[in-house]
Amino acid sequence: MKSVLKKIEYNLSDISNDSRHVKKNSIFLAYPGIHTDGRKYIAEALKKGAKAIVYEKKNFTWQQSWDASHYGINDLKNNEGEIAHIFFKKPSKELLTIGITGTNGKTTCAYWISEIQNLLGKKTGLIGTLGYGHKKLKPHVYTTPDAIFNHRILKEFKTEKIKSVVMEVSSHALSQGRVNGILFDVAVFTNLSRDHLDYHLNFKNYFDAKKKLFHFPSLKVAVINIDDAYGKKLKLSLVQNKTKVITYGIQNGDIRASHIEYSLSSTTFQLITKKETYKVKAPIVGEFNVYNLLAVISGLVGSGLPIQKVIKQVSHISQVPGRMERLGTKLTPQVFIDYAHTPDALKKALGTLKDHTEGKLVCVFGCGGDRDKGKRKEMAEAASDLADTNFITSDNPRSESPKKIISEISRSMSGAYKIEIDRHKAISKAIEQAKKQDIILIAGKGHETYQEINGVRYPFSDKKYVKKALKKYKTN
Repeated sequence: MKSVLKKIEYNLSDISNDSRHVKKNSIFLAYPGIHTDGRKYIAEALKKGAKAIVYEKKNFTWQQSWDASHYGINDLKNNEGEIAHIFFKKPSKELLTIGITGTNGKTTCAYWISEIQNLLGKKTGLIGTLGYGHKKLKPHVYTTPDAIFNHRILKEFKTEKIKSVVMEVSSHALSQGRVNGILFDVAVFTNLSRDHLDYHLNFKNYFDAKKKLFHFPSLKVAVINIDDAYGKKLKLSLVQNKTKVITYGIQNGDIRASHIEYSLSSTTFQLITKKETYKVKAPIVGEFNVYNLLAVISGLVGSGLPIQKVIKQVSHISQVPGRMERLGTKLTPQVFIDYAHTPDALKKALGTLKDHTEGKLVCVFGCGGDRDKGKRKEMAEAASDLADTNFITSDNPRSESPKKIISEISRSMSGAYKIEIDRHKAISKAIEQAKKQDIILIAGKGHETYQEINGVRYPFSDKKYVKKALKKYKTN
């Protein structure tokens, strides 16, 4: 890709794959996307001041009337990351870069890894579902941004003298080449369960997408949940590689948790390595968070930090927004807000809370529209099996009818459940009708501050409405 940029003579100011964001003296990358073909907008990009065009060569002829430096290449979309990497002067080369993939736990692990590194004096940036930045996060649309935006962020981090970056890497991002060109040092695999099968079609494709992160040539260390069935498969696929592998788990692993004691506010366990055993106490809830914490510790050890220093900071980690986020007082039910939007995540969240429920366990949940519809039956079964009472409501219906989604969920429901399409009302009713010894899980949206209906994002926060309902709560 160096040759592409060398052939373009101009001193270019910026790079873009969206004609709406083209700046003067910039380079425009034009290729077919999911919704439209960027090559249709070359003329528009030139009007806005683009001085160079790199375009997908296949099935396209450059128009001679376009007076601009231009270069056609094959498979431009997959080469976009490498071009951005070179354009921004290879920022990831100077950053310790940790990528985290898996169905569940990516956000939590990334948040805690960045937090612990910052606590230890290693200035660390974060890119993920919660946003991007150093400590104070800026919002963006996807879990993993597009290739150009990723490299632009990495360049910003480098300029800000950030030393390390932790990044959530989604299966969509890996399939679509959004992280191409990034020089990952450490990759972490959390687990694999049902999600995104509307996109990947089957588990094999889904797993193959996740595996890609572990075959980046720059990778030095692979951190794998060896208790997960797909984690075992992943390790076997790396046998021929020179990448160092660190496994973790509760049943097995190079770094393992044993003698675990849970409460609703903290968890203690023994951390067993090949050489030593350490006592760990952390402000976390549930077995799934023990796995997340093991991934965090293993990832940090894999990046070169002494395990003793890491463990010392574990007790200081904070609550991740929208991830088993606890609200309530001694005079109200305890309410947990969680992003659980997969059957496995919902099972684990409810199972954890059930073990600590003195009264009834109540669940408020829905399913997203325009996504894997097969999840709806499995989410319904998980909620029916584990919660004493369920409120089925809207999540992000997107372009689908909320009534239709709820109807599909309710077909597989059993036991006590109520239907309330309005999510605000569902949250309010669940809290209002609960006794103070009950526990309520508000699942599906977590940290999100919007609800997407018919392509429009309306302001909506589970946390805001939970707080409002708790304030009005009268002891039952």
